[in-house]
Amino acid sequence: MGSTNKLLLKYNNHTVIEEVLVQLSNSKIDDILIVTGFENVRIEGLLAGCLTDRMNFVYNSNYRLGRAESIKCAVRQIEGKADAVLFVVADKPTVRSTLINKAIDCYRRVRPAILYVETPSGRGHPIIFSKVLFNDLLLLEGDSFGNELVEKYKNDLVKLKDERPQIDIDNEADYRILLRDTAGKKMP
Repeated sequence: MGSTNKLLLKYNNHTVIEEVLVQLSNSKIDDILIVTGFENVRIEGLLAGCLTDRMNFVYNSNYRLGRAESIKCAVRQIEGKADAVLFVVADKPTVRSTLINKAIDCYRRVRPAILYVETPSGRGHPIIFSKVLFNDLLLLEGDSFGNELVEKYKNDLVKLKDERPQIDIDNEADYRILLRDTAGKKMP
């Protein structure tokens, strides 16, 4: 998006990042870590008034090295405290709390190494990694989001089907699609 911070774009009467936080807040997630990097002071300032006792910021000083660094920051915070970690990206505001809850419920029933949502366009969010993969997650590099782990653990993963597309805001056209597709729709 060039110089525009896509997380601060207007969406659903607030910003994209606030919408993602609303959906996470309305879910069954025990604790929410908000990993910040680029423009962290601006993001944290915006979200400070929304924080609850189950939310914390974690600053990723190595964010320029790719999203794997954010994954590592989160895993380091929860090692020894959690049975699994659930990731959502902050530029997909159409991932609803109902889908997050469905993923959590499915994970708790089946207990796979990996659970992810499969959308019409491929792998989506949320994605859940069991604690048995925490060491593997700490070895990720660059913009990896665990593709090699999905392949490595393909016999111990669950694909949760969801027919709704997840709009990933990577450019101006994606943002226009997001606004067009949600105009006039009441989001669940």
